[in-house]
Amino acid sequence: MAPPRHVLVIGAGAIGGLVAARLAENPRLSVTLGSRSPLPGLRFSEAGPDPVDVRIALDPDGVPPADWVVVATKAYDATGLGRWLGAPCCAGARFAVAQNGVDQVERIARFVDPARVVPAIVTYGAERPAPGEVLQTLAGLVRVPAGSLGEDFAALARGSSLEVEVVDDFVTALWSKLVLNLVSNSLTTLADVAVQEVARRPALRRIADDLILECCLVGRQVGADLDPDRFRRMVDSFADFPDALHSSMWQDRQAGRPFEHDAISGVVVREGERHGIDVPVARTVTALLDALSPAPG
Repeated sequence: MAPPRHVLVIGAGAIGGLVAARLAENPRLSVTLGSRSPLPGLRFSEAGPDPVDVRIALDPDGVPPADWVVVATKAYDATGLGRWLGAPCCAGARFAVAQNGVDQVERIARFVDPARVVPAIVTYGAERPAPGEVLQTLAGLVRVPAGSLGEDFAALARGSSLEVEVVDDFVTALWSKLVLNLVSNSLTTLADVAVQEVARRPALRRIADDLILECCLVGRQVGADLDPDRFRRMVDSFADFPDALHSSMWQDRQAGRPFEHDAISGVVVREGERHGIDVPVARTVTALLDALSPAPG
């Protein structure tokens, strides 16, 4: 019998822990979770935390060579990636970048050959109640672009409960996630509310509609097929979300961590400027989040 393939997941936050835990269900995979700080282990469940058989590593020294590396750190957190991605354990690996925004490949191009990198869109919702504990709060999946790397990553996940979908129009998929992130992360963080309140409070809902329109106008300029009415209906559905469901940026605010808004609303502002499209609401939201976000440490 062939030895288990090794997967290294860098980033022990909610999404990194969720991906590591689900992949570890496959007995043909050996999973290491790269963490910034010591953890007692990893516990994960959709209802209550159960122990997960993963190795915890605080640095790449001694980590076995990886077949795949999943980068699940915050989009702004490139400081510590070089020592991981340039380490011997990553020398022959392929990479899936599971981060917010639209430029996942470009973020790690300074460290690895972009031809070995596949961007990944994660739609699962998850929270980290305590270090080493991950609770899934919303069903979802991982989307990757069509092509050999995307197909190989989807094959890697088979045998686990990590659902991976290969999509042809990945630009539209990326910008569709960005629209929803723009609305849910930005407004819940600024208003300090659960996701459902974006649909339930008329003032927030009006701002959400403006953000949707701005993001769709900009996204169309880069080739995304975006229908504002579709996203408005999706925001309507927020009203039925559990009252305990919070956005990842809201969780960062509660924990005193920096926000990822530059990879979300900041993208809309920069692309709007590049294409000559005025995005006053996204620009205002970005400025407010700039003022509220702690500086990266």
